[in-house]
Amino acid sequence: MFDNPIYNYPIEALLSHFGSREEGKGMFYSPLREETSASLHVNRKDNVWFDHGAGIGGTNVQLVMAVRKCSTEEAEQFIKSLDPALAAKTEVISKARSLPTTEIIKVKPIWSYYLKRYLEERKIPINIADRYCKEVIIRNHVKGKDYTTLGFENNSGGYNLSAPYGFKSCSKGGITTIDTEGKRTVMPSTRAVSIFEGSFDFLSWQVLQNAKTPTTDVLVLNSVNNLDKATGYLRLHDSYICFLDNDQAGRKCLEDIRKMFPNKEVKDMSALYSEHKDLNEMLQNCRGYDINEISIKNSL
Repeated sequence: MFDNPIYNYPIEALLSHFGSREEGKGMFYSPLREETSASLHVNRKDNVWFDHGAGIGGTNVQLVMAVRKCSTEEAEQFIKSLDPALAAKTEVISKARSLPTTEIIKVKPIWSYYLKRYLEERKIPINIADRYCKEVIIRNHVKGKDYTTLGFENNSGGYNLSAPYGFKSCSKGGITTIDTEGKRTVMPSTRAVSIFEGSFDFLSWQVLQNAKTPTTDVLVLNSVNNLDKATGYLRLHDSYICFLDNDQAGRKCLEDIRKMFPNKEVKDMSALYSEHKDLNEMLQNCRGYDINEISIKNSL
């Protein structure tokens, strides 16, 4: 019934240990006091009890707590002491739960047709994706399955992962900062920094810029919740070019940047894709990759 096997230890076995005997079907003499007729009922199916004389009840752990007047942890240890096999089983489960749900088992250049098709649907050419992304194989220990994902590395040494059908995850959260040589570094190379919420917006900008490397420093938040982590890097710049989403979270992030740096230039570029949620959605609605359709270069 319970996830923790300790809670499946039979209550009647505990009552027997405490010297209580059964009188009638499921009725036991309460170990909580002296009594002349049995008043404690045990529901063997659900492994719970109720003491009609005291008006209390609960699980086997709560019974031990009531009898021995101890904590939950002490009650669980007491039950484990009565059944060595149960103690071993809980130890195995405890170790299994300490393992991460998912882990990265392989990182390599983008090879899978599955991911290449995913990039094609998002209108990101493979030659651009190859510069900044990897094919990342993750293992889900709960499901016992491996998954192929697109990984965008962040400054924490982890990867922000994505795949078709809306899958998003990260092996270790953090921001990504890139210089004008296309290298991931925390050292600035320009006085301006272009800011994006996610990797696909940054990659879309690269497509629309029609440039091999970024024309300014780049900050990819990977989540608007990471803005605080970017404060130190942002302070190294004098101007902020914001390609944030056209939603409440994106607008709040923009205002937060303005509040952080009231005396510096903050450009809101969302008007360029005002009819779309973000830069990548606009790119997906473009005909091909024609930079002349949307003059981002001339807007900076």
